[in-house]
Amino acid sequence: MSKQIIKPFELLLEYERRSVAHALGGSSNDESVEDWSGIGFKVGNDLLVSEVDYINEVVILPELIRIPGIDAWVLGLVNIRSNLIPAIDLKQYLFGEPSRITKHSRMLIIDQPGGQAGLVVDEVFGQRHFQQKMWQDIAQEDSNKQNLLTYCEKFFNVEDVNWNVFLVNRLVHDANFQNASGKINIKR
Repeated sequence: MSKQIIKPFELLLEYERRSVAHALGGSSNDESVEDWSGIGFKVGNDLLVSEVDYINEVVILPELIRIPGIDAWVLGLVNIRSNLIPAIDLKQYLFGEPSRITKHSRMLIIDQPGGQAGLVVDEVFGQRHFQQKMWQDIAQEDSNKQNLLTYCEKFFNVEDVNWNVFLVNRLVHDANFQNASGKINIKR
């Protein structure tokens, strides 16, 4: 009688594969090639999801250092592991309305040209899995959300809930996002 050696890491990988297949309502074979994973979060009343590869980490909002003379959507600088990065109020940037910081507020750390930035969002729901065949195009007629639609082209509808796919890469390359200098009044 031979003993089969169970390797813990391989066992965990198998559990993950089965779990993802179950969550997607599929079988445990290799259908995962067409699957899409993202980090789900909320900004105002909108549910968004960004590709996992564009979110470095999710943190509780640390203490802010305010910066005078800069756009209001830049909350200030935060210290993340000895790196000072700008904290961006994503709701204020997109809709012109400041976020209400609560115990559910989180910051998504993203890469941008020249370093990192932190996007402050109302809540983070963790990793979400979708099938790419469920993608739908967003109708561009909603003028109330035109700024949001600049960064979203598609959405997933799951159980009558729309998850707009937020394109972080488009955000960080937008000249408006890169130029946060406010108007400074100089008295002479």
